[in-house]
Amino acid sequence: MKINLLIILLGLLTFTSCKNGDESDAHSLDLKVPVVSLDEEASEAVQEWKGYLELEKDLALITNTNALNALDLLDDLAVTSNQMALGIPESLATPSILKKVKRIDLEINDFYASVNRSETRERVVQTHIETLVKAFDTLNKELNRSL
Repeated sequence: MKINLLIILLGLLTFTSCKNGDESDAHSLDLKVPVVSLDEEASEAVQEWKGYLELEKDLALITNTNALNALDLLDDLAVTSNQMALGIPESLATPSILKKVKRIDLEINDFYASVNRSETRERVVQTHIETLVKAFDTLNKELNRSL
């Protein structure tokens, strides 16, 4: 009797702990650090901007795991930042948006320069990630304002 009750309890816990819903959309990834969501018009405008979408995914992955995992993605962040700057659609290449993209690139470069591979202090890495996510948040605000 106790085993049956335990099995039922474990089954209920399993069902209630599972997330409902489909999260296939890249914009549905929730960052633990607050980031302004893109409005509908801005969201449509960035669909062709692969660098933006990749950075969004990388930041979501980093902020939803241990900050030290960012060290493993450091090279990806640098490549993504470069793609983002070079692949910006003409319709989004306003001076204010280009300035925000440049800030993200600078934050990634500063992260690269400040945190070498042997440094494993989580707080230092977390501070750089928070700064990078704030720069991404500023870009989202500018995209919403500009479009």
